[in-house]
Amino acid sequence: MKKILLLIAILLLGACTSDPKPNSNTTTATDTHTEKRDSTEMKALKNALSEYTQATINKDVDKLLSFIYPKAFTIVSKDKMKIMLQKTFNSGKVPTVQNVKHLKIEPIKKYNEGVYSIITSSMDTVIKSPKPDDAKFESYMLKTLQGRLASRGTVTLDKEKHTFNIQHTNKTIALNEDGNWKFIGFKQAEKYISKGIFPKDLIEKLTP
Repeated sequence: MKKILLLIAILLLGACTSDPKPNSNTTTATDTHTEKRDSTEMKALKNALSEYTQATINKDVDKLLSFIYPKAFTIVSKDKMKIMLQKTFNSGKVPTVQNVKHLKIEPIKKYNEGVYSIITSSMDTVIKSPKPDDAKFESYMLKTLQGRLASRGTVTLDKEKHTFNIQHTNKTIALNEDGNWKFIGFKQAEKYISKGIFPKDLIEKLTP
């Protein structure tokens, strides 16, 4: 159960369908330069999100890991994470991500170490029951998933196919500290603060 939920947490996605619009119809030369820069940055972000999304759907481990915020590997090394994901994918028990819908990408903002954006996405995730012959266990797993995802989506059980169908929304933080966009789930970022590997000033910006 923990491995399944961990994988769901890792596979957080997001994107958007349009660039943010200027707040005013009046622009100066400086404004125009800033808009062009932001437009270029936004385009790069969208391209990275598209690749990240496709890598997740295709279960492309190397590609997927290349887009994860590198400081996350301070807790679990990249090599160890790769082995864990490959093992999970090969087991056939990996959740299948479907119907990804790109809802919103917030304007790119600065923080001490670079720039960031918050991405909101929705998706359907299908998980095969690890114990299809155990109705009691499936009922327990359903309640557990419903409890953990209550604030972000719905979980139903297809008793004939023995699959858990999850419709949920997630928020992902996109960060660019070295010219390349990387991603990390919001909840994971919060946990990493205590480990000293996530920019505290960024979390302060994200906290209402």
